[in-house]
Amino acid sequence: MQDFVKRYFWVLGAVVVMVCSLFAAKATGHILEAKFLGDPAHGPKIVAAPQPTTTTAKPRHDKDGTQMEKRNMFCSDCTPPVATTPTNTDPSSITNTSLPLVLVATNVAPTDKDSYATVINTESQRQGAFGVGDQLPGASGKVKEIHYKYVDFENSGRIERLVLVGVTPPPTPVASAEPTPTPTGEGDDLQASIDNGIKKIDDSTYEIDKKLVDQVLANPMAVAKGARVVPAVKNGKPDGFKLYAIRPSSVYAKLGLTNGDTIQSINGFELTTADKALEVYTKLREATSLEMEVTRRGKPVTLKYTIR
Repeated sequence: MQDFVKRYFWVLGAVVVMVCSLFAAKATGHILEAKFLGDPAHGPKIVAAPQPTTTTAKPRHDKDGTQMEKRNMFCSDCTPPVATTPTNTDPSSITNTSLPLVLVATNVAPTDKDSYATVINTESQRQGAFGVGDQLPGASGKVKEIHYKYVDFENSGRIERLVLVGVTPPPTPVASAEPTPTPTGEGDDLQASIDNGIKKIDDSTYEIDKKLVDQVLANPMAVAKGARVVPAVKNGKPDGFKLYAIRPSSVYAKLGLTNGDTIQSINGFELTTADKALEVYTKLREATSLEMEVTRRGKPVTLKYTIR
């Protein structure tokens, strides 16, 4: 079971078609990070690389007078510094990938053959666990290195980097960056779609425009920052996902969710284990009506959604 969770507990994606496509990636990332990355006792020891230091040469006596020429005759303790070779420590020397890939989690082992990364292609919805030498979905080359917070792989004849979801990637070097055109007002268009695409019928019933659902499914990370989603634990066992810091203009608020809500299940499927999450995603991605069970201030609340 543990091996199954490691390999297949990826982004919950569009569990609620709309809702879970927004927060599942972040929530699943938190679970996997806490399970596999948060406990230093289960990971290989990391030793910080020593920083290069400037050293001074020890006094040496010679017979040709060279040392006397180089030394300061007015300072007997002064010796000429030894020149050091500068090292390139630029962390952004590798280009961040522009492919529609999301790195959900990594499992770094002492050997490359036992290390793997869980990756999903948000366009084709292909996902899985990939090791060194495997080809990521949508990439033309193979995985070169797997680290705790990023994966380096070959694509289009060069090495590109995919950073763990939730981790801010370093700035891409100007020399190797490829300009990606961004439509003017893209964020404003998405916010307008959210405002116009969700209709509140009453406090527990909502209608969602199918076009908005398709737009969110195509780019779920665009709205993932509207709230903080963390795994809920009760009596030492997984108990859904809890929401904090919901922005008033976010899709979470538009769908009737409030700070402190704990999402327990969707259409009767509990969001507790890896196989349950995968089952929910598979069965509900094309659903047209949804019922979400939420615990709010200790009381159960049912939110109903119709997709038109």
